[in-house]
Amino acid sequence: MAAFTPRVITLTTDFGHQDPYVGVVKGVILSGCPQAQIVDMNHEIPAFDIRAGAWSLKISLSYFPSGSIHIAVVDPQVGSSQRRIALQMLDCIILAPDNGLLTPFICAAQNAFVLDKPEFFRKSVSNTFHARDIFAPIAARLLNGEELHKIATQIDTATLAQLDNFEPKTGDGFIEGTIVYCDRYGNLITNISAEEKNRISQIELGKHVLKMAKGSYDTIDDGEAKVVVGSHGYLEIAAKQASAASQLKARNGDKLIAKIAPTADNLE
Repeated sequence: MAAFTPRVITLTTDFGHQDPYVGVVKGVILSGCPQAQIVDMNHEIPAFDIRAGAWSLKISLSYFPSGSIHIAVVDPQVGSSQRRIALQMLDCIILAPDNGLLTPFICAAQNAFVLDKPEFFRKSVSNTFHARDIFAPIAARLLNGEELHKIATQIDTATLAQLDNFEPKTGDGFIEGTIVYCDRYGNLITNISAEEKNRISQIELGKHVLKMAKGSYDTIDDGEAKVVVGSHGYLEIAAKQASAASQLKARNGDKLIAKIAPTADNLE
């Protein structure tokens, strides 16, 4: 396979912007490749929330040009024996810890690699900052045209960690889903595709029974939460100019049940 000649690199982390961590990672990348075009995808992933990080990546990477490199770090087990990996996709390379963060991409990956060659890391590797000491220097090498198979060891994608219940489950008359992300507006994004909208009569989230909105946010009555079709093609629970998360006391990882409306085809 021909070597990538990317110019764009994105960063997705739970580092936030209060500390210098993001800036330091950028510094290492730019030291190795001054021409890098670095995009801050998302640094507000809730701390240690691998599922939210995976979801943010899933709905974002397709918008970037072919050949882009993506660093994703949400790593509660940094410094452990957990592997650092790279997925070679058809049009990009993703670098991340092997903790389920890359669940949405494993099935479509062309190849998987473990980053296990210290000669390509920074000279001094911290036990607590692999984004700086491993992922950033590897990314810089890739940006400069080095081929992944020469700086990492190929592994079987079947050995990679994957998150449980990342996709919804369909049962008899219902779909069991999950709140996978809560945005800054308090909208609760589910993992249920918007294509299911016309089949669903209501969604049950804990003790709350939520109806489908007729349109967008402005069609929801004040003080109410309803289900709308989000911009990324998944159902989300929203309130009008208010936080549905606060209103419903819900958070990432909460389970929900979408009831499928009876139709002529499934009525006895």
